[in-house]
Amino acid sequence: MSESGGNSDFMREPGRREEDYILRDQNVRYKQLYTLGQTITSEIKMDALFQLIMDQTNQIMGTERSTVFLYDEETGELWSLVATGMAKNEIRIQADSGIAGWVFQNREQLIINDAYADGRFNLEVDLKSGFRTENILCIPLINREDRCIGVLEALNSLSGKFTDDDCEFLKSISNYVAIALENSKLYEDIKKYSEELKATIIRNETLEEIKKQLSKFVPISVAKMLEQDPAKLDSEKIPMDVSILFIDIQNFSSITEGHDQTLVNDMVENHFSRYLECINRHGGELNETSGDGLMVIFRSDAIETHAHAAVATGLEIAQENVLLNDKRVYPWGRVELHMGINSGKAHVGSTKIKSITGERWTYTASGLVTVIAARIGALSENTKLYVGPETQKILDQDYDFDFVGNRRLKNIKKSIPIYQVKC
Repeated sequence: MSESGGNSDFMREPGRREEDYILRDQNVRYKQLYTLGQTITSEIKMDALFQLIMDQTNQIMGTERSTVFLYDEETGELWSLVATGMAKNEIRIQADSGIAGWVFQNREQLIINDAYADGRFNLEVDLKSGFRTENILCIPLINREDRCIGVLEALNSLSGKFTDDDCEFLKSISNYVAIALENSKLYEDIKKYSEELKATIIRNETLEEIKKQLSKFVPISVAKMLEQDPAKLDSEKIPMDVSILFIDIQNFSSITEGHDQTLVNDMVENHFSRYLECINRHGGELNETSGDGLMVIFRSDAIETHAHAAVATGLEIAQENVLLNDKRVYPWGRVELHMGINSGKAHVGSTKIKSITGERWTYTASGLVTVIAARIGALSENTKLYVGPETQKILDQDYDFDFVGNRRLKNIKKSIPIYQVKC
């Protein structure tokens, strides 16, 4: 009996050894699966992640090749960045094409041990890659929101065919893969957003710098208008009450002709910079500049307000001019100004000037009130501030005026009473 029993145990030994081998292989796979989970969920770069998934899947599943196909929502395609054994390139197929498409659409796993005998198999990928698919194990990739984001394929089992056990292992791998791919996609989205945000910041900084530079040439009204509503730039001029201040340098042609241009430019910059501070303090809008002159528009809801601001600006500029002359004497002597103000209704807005070279826009106050202001300024000498009758009438109680006389102004039919503002 003992011999018989011994022989029976001996006869069962090969079976137990086979079970041991199977159990050992499973343990090895579980260890590999554990390592896979730690490895791929720590990789966030998509390129590296694809390759890592392929390599690890091949090792665990014992396959010649494996592939991840992800769904592209924009194109409605499944795409793979790399496939093991191939060069890095991108394969794209329709989301309902081939075994991968079927698994993606139906969210069901497939084992196919004779790929070319299955009507769902798409030969196109093999033709492109030069690889011959013998058998396929394909698993849908389901994310945490229970949405299918692609498929994971294991190709050509080294043992000859895929089994249900293989399917369970690949399903376990797919859980890690789905998490890793979602994390990677989130990283890529954040990286893309960060780059776009950086580009936007740079673009905005560039625009701000351009705006800062252009503001030196563009009237404040135009800059504000463009910020609030660019379409308004093309709108018609609006009639409104304004006060216009004209300033230019007396004998500027002679100064320019007889002296070094660099020195002349230095004088203009020094004086006009100080004048501009006075203009800004009183809310004036520097509208036009020439080599020696400035046109400034003052406007507000009340005519008394802008007339007062214009005269206050003119008197301040006259005081600044005295200080500048005392501080520095030029070869041609003291710098004196022509200064004239007129108040009344003008049409204020943008003017488009067309030519064969393009368009040029100006923002100005046009009408008789502006013409008279310029003519009054031309009459003034030695930095005396002259004003027209409307301005004098409005501010008669606030300033002292000397009557200069009735003057015939160029291209104006009627004589105009002119007044000097006493400092």
